[in-house]
Amino acid sequence: MKPQKRITYLQKRAVLLEPEEKKALAVMQQMQALRKEAIVRRREKKQERAETRKKHLEKDEQKKSDKKKEERKEHMRIAGIKSKRETEREEGVSRKKRKI
Repeated sequence: MKPQKRITYLQKRAVLLEPEEKKALAVMQQMQALRKEAIVRRREKKQERAETRKKHLEKDEQKKSDKKKEERKEHMRIAGIKSKRETEREEGVSRKKRKI
C-alpha cells in the first residue's frame, strides 16, 4: 500500500496509551487486518469463479455457434438439392435412365 497523505488521529494526539489501551488497540488492528484479508480472499474467490464461468459460457457459446453453423449448412444443402430438381424439371431432364 502507498503511505498515507493525511495525518492520522493518533499522530495528531501525542497521547501515551495505558497498557490496557495498547492491548485494545492492538486487538482492534488485528481484527481489521483479519477482516481485510477475508475481503481479499473473497474477492479472489469471486474472480476465480467468474473466470471459470466465463470459460464455461464461451465453451457453450462455441457449441451453439457450431450447431447453428451445421444447421445452416444442412439447410443450404437441402435448398440446393431442391433448386437443382426444379431446374431439371423446368428443362425437362429426367433423372431416371430408360432401359432399352
